[in-house]
Amino acid sequence: MGIETSDMTVFLAVVQEGSFGRAAARLMVSQPAVSERIARLERTLDAELFTRSTRGVTLTTSGERLVPYAERTLQLLAEAAEVTSRDDGPPPVRIAVHVTFAHRAVPMVLEALSQQHHIRIRDAHSDEVITMLLDGVVDVGFVLAGTRPAGLTFVRLPEDPVVAVCAPRHPVASQQRPTLRALVGHRVALNRWGAGAERFLGELTAAGVSDNWLTECSDAATAVFLATRHDHIAFVTRSIVRDELSAGRLTELALQPPTPWTVPLVLAYRKSDDSLPVITALKGLTKRGADQP
Repeated sequence: MGIETSDMTVFLAVVQEGSFGRAAARLMVSQPAVSERIARLERTLDAELFTRSTRGVTLTTSGERLVPYAERTLQLLAEAAEVTSRDDGPPPVRIAVHVTFAHRAVPMVLEALSQQHHIRIRDAHSDEVITMLLDGVVDVGFVLAGTRPAGLTFVRLPEDPVVAVCAPRHPVASQQRPTLRALVGHRVALNRWGAGAERFLGELTAAGVSDNWLTECSDAATAVFLATRHDHIAFVTRSIVRDELSAGRLTELALQPPTPWTVPLVLAYRKSDDSLPVITALKGLTKRGADQP
């Protein structure tokens, strides 16, 4: 007997609840039904998926490997049901991009599309975006430079330099050409992404900025918020603070030497989709951006 959709549904419910009993309550079935479903799935896969204890269940190594496949299976089935039931226009364009880069990627896709299209955006890290593209779960991905598996095409976007910004009231804002030593004693927020990040962190340390004064953020928006509202100096891409700089809410520091740090974002798509109108339009936009000074 093969794997069924309900197997994945029950499996993920147990993963999320950490208990057969709580998963059963959530699915509105009996606990023995959940236990039997998981036992049958384990027999089918010839692998133990959970370690049982009086406190609940935890994933085994095999179980951890199954999680992303189960999630993608259910996502793909849900999208298939939605797309086949639509009769009011073209299917949505599915985009995968990490939230840190969405401000660059999403406007590009919107500009490339006709008004009849709508988009669906998924927040994912680069390796997850690659997997989604290979599985056909998304149509367009934006990733950091890295491995390039066969079957996908990668188009490098213009590099986005990382700049230092702070609120106009910040003490360092009045310095015309501050060095890294001028940052000593001030809170620094940054998002550790892109080429040159590790080198720059080393330069900060050498200049005397200790780890105790660094706030590492999982996304650039948090670093911008800390600079705007909490007197941090933020190191983020210029594109994400363009509006704040234009409005005078933030000031760019003319650091000396300049920050040796960029974020080389890449457009990715399946080679078989090369002639699709949205892909053709996106490639035109990326070339136009690369040609601009």
